[in-house]
Amino acid sequence: MTPHVAVIGAGIVGLSTAVLAQETIPGLHVTLISEHFSPNTTGDGSAGLWMPYCLKDTPQSDIARWSSKTYQHILKLWKSAEAGDVGVSLIPCYKLTDNPGGPNKEQPEWTKIPVAYQLINGHQAQKLSSVSDSEFTGGVHCISFTLEPSRFLPYLMMKFKLNGGKVLQHKVESLQELCGQQYDAVINCSGVQAHSLVGDNSVQPVRGQVLRVKAPWVFHAVLEERDDGNYIIPNEECVVLGGTQQEGNWNTKPDPADSMSIHKGCCRLIPGLKDATVMKEWAGLRPGRPQVRLERDHIRDKYGNTLEVIHNYGHGGSGVTLSWGCAHDVVDILKDILGSQPSAAKTSSKL
Repeated sequence: MTPHVAVIGAGIVGLSTAVLAQETIPGLHVTLISEHFSPNTTGDGSAGLWMPYCLKDTPQSDIARWSSKTYQHILKLWKSAEAGDVGVSLIPCYKLTDNPGGPNKEQPEWTKIPVAYQLINGHQAQKLSSVSDSEFTGGVHCISFTLEPSRFLPYLMMKFKLNGGKVLQHKVESLQELCGQQYDAVINCSGVQAHSLVGDNSVQPVRGQVLRVKAPWVFHAVLEERDDGNYIIPNEECVVLGGTQQEGNWNTKPDPADSMSIHKGCCRLIPGLKDATVMKEWAGLRPGRPQVRLERDHIRDKYGNTLEVIHNYGHGGSGVTLSWGCAHDVVDILKDILGSQPSAAKTSSKL
């Protein structure tokens, strides 16, 4: 009998998981269920920079492993004939600090992944300060990628449909409503909506607001080292200015005060942006959680029907960065589920 799974959520995490599952497990039938699709997902408003961010206590070893697999996948796309279609760009990034002590000398594991990554000393930082209105004490320089979700999500959806995937626009109110149906497993990639979908109160929105401006002379990314700092990230048709990190704020409407603060902070980093035309203001909700939740679970409805579940949510501001790596782990778990007997032991939830 043909195995059939459902994936809840059509953002970068859900679509990556759905497509990789199709490409890895022969004959797999996948139904993608979501209330929102591109261009109306959280990812569509983001700049799509590969760089771990807003991940709290997620183990560094997991961040490095997931990030590495995603980086290699993006690098493969960059070198392919599809590079012009998927929204991938290779860009230099400067992550700078004005802390008196300079950057943290103990860099996390993921910093070994980019093709180039080096510390910027005080003397170099002083030179960089001369091209801005800031006083930097140090930082890091690396080569990274942007994978713009507004381009990449339609590409993934095209692949998903070509692979025979079924799309269902529907808001799943409870996983129990999927029990007793044709699914061998359900993969929960619901992002911040996991707060209500599975009652995970540790999931909180981390509101991010950005401006998109017309600044075709900006070809490099500049980020302040602190999590709540400003950032400037070029995309193909605009430059993204950010941002905010407002935990617990569910407001998705742009705030004029935030826009003013973002513009002022980014102009301090690149003064030439002062007269750049603002093309769009946007706010979205990152799925914040103490740790990424990626694990096997099982549920039962009131009629006694059981359902295997794989949770894959809580990626903070790193949906693009972790998406393909997390998808690999999900597919490994899915293989175990599909290959196991009904009586096989199941891993309990860790809510």
